[in-house]
Amino acid sequence: MIWILIGSMLGARVYFAVQNEPTEYLREPWRILAIWEGGLAFFGGLFGGIFAAWLYIRRAGLNFARVADLFAPAIAIGAAIGRLPCGLDGMDYGTPTSLPWSVVYGNPASYAPNDGVPRHPAQFYELAGDLVIAAILIKLRPRLPEGATFLLYLVLFGAFRFVLFFVRGNVPVVALGLKNAQWTALAILAVATPLLMVRVLRHRRSQTVA
Repeated sequence: MIWILIGSMLGARVYFAVQNEPTEYLREPWRILAIWEGGLAFFGGLFGGIFAAWLYIRRAGLNFARVADLFAPAIAIGAAIGRLPCGLDGMDYGTPTSLPWSVVYGNPASYAPNDGVPRHPAQFYELAGDLVIAAILIKLRPRLPEGATFLLYLVLFGAFRFVLFFVRGNVPVVALGLKNAQWTALAILAVATPLLMVRVLRHRRSQTVA
């Protein structure tokens, strides 16, 4: 857990620095470690945590796929818990909307614009989505081959985040109408989806032969 904590913090900070004014961080690279200034990105934390876990598991002589399957639902549940403070303090706020469940941030100390505009509660969308993903993983894990639960998490979360970021209001569009996190989600889907399909098909083929 200590390895994952360190890897997640470093990954979250580096990802944030890359997508937010990277030239400034290149001029002052020591500021990448200044997490007290704010700025941590979930995808970076996910990548950093996975890499740190892989290093530790390889060093300990454990099975990465088996351990990753155990962690997959916990990642989703932990992410859901993390969205509670985001929703309460206005961080990662949504785009303007007229839907009846929209939220208005009126506290000047909020991270969201204090402009009286109703916005999508994007943080709570993600909270609900993460819990649904966790429930799916827990339900399907006994029937999936080793390593498939973790890959399924990546596929579900990547797809969910791609859709979610259409209503995230604090992230700029970078190319072709998509935001940075959406391009990252597409990259995850491009890698994790075929790996998941191959693993599931091999497992079914082995059961048929047996």
